[in-house]
Amino acid sequence: MKPAPFEYHAPSTVEEALQLLAEGNGTYALAGGQSLVQLMKFRQVKPTTLVDLNGVSELEVLEERDGELHVGALVRQQRLLEDESVGEGWPMLREAARFVGYKETRRRGTVGGSIAFAAPWAELTAAAVALDAQIDVRSLSSERTIPARSFFRGPHVTVLEPGELIVRIRFPARAARSGAAFHEVSARYRDYAQLAAAAVVSLDGTAELVLLRVAETPLLLDASNALEDEDALRQLLASIEPVDDVEVSAAHRRRVAPVLARRALSEAAERADQREKA
Repeated sequence: MKPAPFEYHAPSTVEEALQLLAEGNGTYALAGGQSLVQLMKFRQVKPTTLVDLNGVSELEVLEERDGELHVGALVRQQRLLEDESVGEGWPMLREAARFVGYKETRRRGTVGGSIAFAAPWAELTAAAVALDAQIDVRSLSSERTIPARSFFRGPHVTVLEPGELIVRIRFPARAARSGAAFHEVSARYRDYAQLAAAAVVSLDGTAELVLLRVAETPLLLDASNALEDEDALRQLLASIEPVDDVEVSAAHRRRVAPVLARRALSEAAERADQREKA
């Protein structure tokens, strides 16, 4: 099928883009287009106006600033793998990006687009929650910062209001004496995640775990008591409520979740120890 007819605009500044996005609910922002274009082809989404952000160069900035990693909304997913500062300062972000599609799709797909689309299988959403990222959002009349941990509301549903645009995602510097790890399982190499686990562990005994695809949004858990206790980990995960889908059953996700969580927690703890000794 072909998309329904729509108006096309290609602004060159954020201000121009925001003016266009403020025009109505039928207006959509286009970044990498890896998800939106497919929905348009099948007419599951019928924009009246399409605002192409690819000419807005200020959204392509990737830099360290004041100890944070600033990732512009239009930064391509592949850059997370190629940029040395990401690998050195935010290695879990690079690990998560490795699981995102293929090199060809990552060269078009954007970090901001992945966060805004909020697909249940989107690895970068789990990484953003695990790393306690802050999402800077602007509209024509205001701007605000939304913690990633309160940004997602359900599959493809976020707290973004009509007319708002993600301009950057800010990842704080790694805490001292800490390590992080990201693990995923899928049916085939680079398929959608059936389950993913992101862990951040500190040598002070605290641990946070984010599980993907066991709830409608990335599920953040305090895993401090489960670092070395298998029974505690099983109890922690006993209340998860994954669903059946065309990829895998809920029962399978319940069986795999403790295994994947343990891998992520153990590797994160090991990396924290190695970092302390380095």
